[in-house]
Amino acid sequence: MTHFLGRRALLGATATLLASPALAQAFPQRPIRFISPFPAGGIIDLVIRAVSEDLASELGQPVVVDVRTGAGGMIAAQNLAQAPADGYSWLLASLGHVVAPLLTPQPFHPVDAFQGLAKVSHAVSVLTVPANSPLTSVAQLVAAARAEPGKLNYLRPGHGTFAHMAVEVLQRAQDMRLTAVDYRGLPPGVVDLIAGRIDLAVLPAGLAAPHLREGRLRALSAVGTTRALELPDLPTLGEQGIRGADVDSWYIAIAPRGLPEQVLTRVSAAWRNVLSRPTVQEKLRGVGTVPAAPMSPAETQALLAHEYANYATLVREANIRAEG
Repeated sequence: MTHFLGRRALLGATATLLASPALAQAFPQRPIRFISPFPAGGIIDLVIRAVSEDLASELGQPVVVDVRTGAGGMIAAQNLAQAPADGYSWLLASLGHVVAPLLTPQPFHPVDAFQGLAKVSHAVSVLTVPANSPLTSVAQLVAAARAEPGKLNYLRPGHGTFAHMAVEVLQRAQDMRLTAVDYRGLPPGVVDLIAGRIDLAVLPAGLAAPHLREGRLRALSAVGTTRALELPDLPTLGEQGIRGADVDSWYIAIAPRGLPEQVLTRVSAAWRNVLSRPTVQEKLRGVGTVPAAPMSPAETQALLAHEYANYATLVREANIRAEG
């Protein structure tokens, strides 16, 4: 009996090993599900749609957008974490993917439960003040905030949002203190910013640009590792001598952890080929993002882990809490 079971197990293992390359070469054999954690029409959705058609062409199967909103992106992330690690489910993660679990515990780890596939692009925001503000430079803002800690306020459209975390990073980098004024999203806060009831805000470049052109707001700096596509003459914080405060609002494609190596290689090659296409890069710029340089899955995973560790330190040291 023992001999029979051992021989059967050996035959089964051999068959599996022989079949694996064929299975991997056949991937994919059905549509890919690309999960969007936020509603249609938002930046995440636009980035997904900018690359989906080319990915489908590259892989020979449709790439279907699956919108799973709620809990600041955590509904979508949990759905992906519970999906089979077979390469057929992806998600486009943004900053909230690593920040939200730091504020509200989740049943999955935002890094360990997932496999990075590719950094797709990043968006640049703008540090803005009302048009009639006496502040005309970042240096003046820093000096004023240090002289009277807490007097200047800023728009916080939700705890853990990029607009919130970017200001927290700036405060810590420059040893200054601002007072947060909470809003449910950016639109109502922008109204008060234009009216001068809010002293400053970090806004997406696409949202800020019309107000800047019409003279309703003034831009002090781009907030990111690159300048904003919409405002190419506006220097970054780093270019203005403000060190340690340039942070990106990135978009990273991820899958469940544990993809078969051959499948990961196939998916990674598809992403690399697609993101190298000038037409795709133009589409990504067209939705207001800066295309990323090619990254391997290992590099993408390392970036995800690095961002999580950095924001974990910030959340702990700045005592940032969840809303409510």
